[in-house]
Amino acid sequence: MPHSNRKRNLNHNKRLEVTDSSGWTHVTTGGKSARRALRTTQQHHDNPEQGEQPQILVPAEAPAQLNLEDLQAQFRGYRQRWEGSESWRVVESALSSATVKVDRIVCIGLGSPSGFLKGGWVDRRNVSMYQLAGLVSVVDLMKKSIPNLEVFAQDPVFNTHDRSLLASLDITVLDHPHGFEKVSPSALLYCPGAERTHLEQLLSHAPALVFGGPLEDIESEAVKQFVVSRMSGRIPRFEDMEHAFWNMRVYTPGEGEQ
Repeated sequence: MPHSNRKRNLNHNKRLEVTDSSGWTHVTTGGKSARRALRTTQQHHDNPEQGEQPQILVPAEAPAQLNLEDLQAQFRGYRQRWEGSESWRVVESALSSATVKVDRIVCIGLGSPSGFLKGGWVDRRNVSMYQLAGLVSVVDLMKKSIPNLEVFAQDPVFNTHDRSLLASLDITVLDHPHGFEKVSPSALLYCPGAERTHLEQLLSHAPALVFGGPLEDIESEAVKQFVVSRMSGRIPRFEDMEHAFWNMRVYTPGEGEQ
């Protein structure tokens, strides 16, 4: 049988995964659309204010077959890997040596441990799972000396699965702006994914302890004023997924402020 001379479109429905420098994975089709997605993503990372429109965040899209039991099993694996790391040991040591007492932990910007973002084309579940593991490890450490510790989390992308998982971990989910209102000088602010504008608001409440950042890289007078009043220790690179805690720090009160 003679072969057809018609050329096949080898790029037809070809899917491409692009991971940008901030650790977000984008899944799209090949060709021009893929290059356009990468270029747009890189421009946003390099200059997030250039031509940006206000982003409307909606609950993340979870896989159809996912249930709470599966999600809890996944989380236990992430937590085991996190707590076996040198990164966690440094965080544990920094918080254990801080003499300031807190009565609550407020988590802002965690992302969705269960779902896809931006219409299903951004998969950041691994990052959020590791950051949730970091949060729960901090909670359990602090509860050893503060048994009545309250824990709150706020993120508009939380879906039903995320809320159920957080509830099973004794974390109260709040809607905006109630999470922001919980930040105070007696709070530990856990903010691995908070935006600059949010950090300016959150740090104005002078939380006692902060896990996040690096705040030193943020061009903001409000943030800089907070940083100069604090001591900080950088978290070593987390080998399993370094961008989950990329260059983050634990900020504790400066001398004379504890």
